[in-house]
Amino acid sequence: MQANFVRNLKLMCSYAPSISEACRSMGINRQQFTKYLNGTSRPSARNLRRICDYFGVEEEELALPHGRFSEIVSLRPRARHLIRALGPAAMHIDRMFSTSVDSLQPYCGYYHYYYYTPSRPGMIRRSLLRITGYKGIHYTNLCERIQPSETPLGRSHFVRYVGVAVMLGGRIFIVDHNARALRSMSQTILFPSATDEPQFLTGMTLGVQGRSARAPFAAQVFLEYLGPTTNTREAMRATGVFDADSTELPRHVARMLAVGGAGMHMMTAIELPA
Repeated sequence: MQANFVRNLKLMCSYAPSISEACRSMGINRQQFTKYLNGTSRPSARNLRRICDYFGVEEEELALPHGRFSEIVSLRPRARHLIRALGPAAMHIDRMFSTSVDSLQPYCGYYHYYYYTPSRPGMIRRSLLRITGYKGIHYTNLCERIQPSETPLGRSHFVRYVGVAVMLGGRIFIVDHNARALRSMSQTILFPSATDEPQFLTGMTLGVQGRSARAPFAAQVFLEYLGPTTNTREAMRATGVFDADSTELPRHVARMLAVGGAGMHMMTAIELPA
């Protein structure tokens, strides 16, 4: 851990005009700071806070493996450019996240996520969704189990979608993407439950088929709350694709999704007038 700290601190110093100037700005003695860089001394809690404030990093980030820390630091300049490009929208987006902190907290936890899958018409897919909050932002992690019958080579595997969630106007908005294949984004809009306990959520999702056709689709979704914690191994074992009348699914799921065309509408191209 100390070796990572030293390497990470040296990397941060490479961005400063000079070590002497950085020390003056932080209010830390130059000789003492040299001991931090050599690994012969560890900063006090006060000086560590000064270092982090000056370089714009978190205390736990300085202890990360050097390779991971380098990736984070390399993204910071691009993030600043993105913020400048967004202009006033950056403040609006930040306000969306800050106002969602308290309202989304009751919805943190695990859900079984149901919808009629476009890749297997007439069949319902059950996935596992987690909503979690971290430092004022709510993140989502949706995991789907692709069964052998769904793949050309007959191999089972998992697909993971990561994203963020905000609460706006009494609705939960989720924007996510495939964690491995950066080829599309999807959006889900959910109606919170009428009770204080998030027993279930309903809404719509808009995305792109995972197969080569990559056709856009919209589907009604139904989420059943499993709790703030769950046995993820068992919850994932229950995921997959099922017939709408399968006894492995709760009876009410198909009924909740049975809206117009099995709850799913393929989007087709519209020919515009010349």
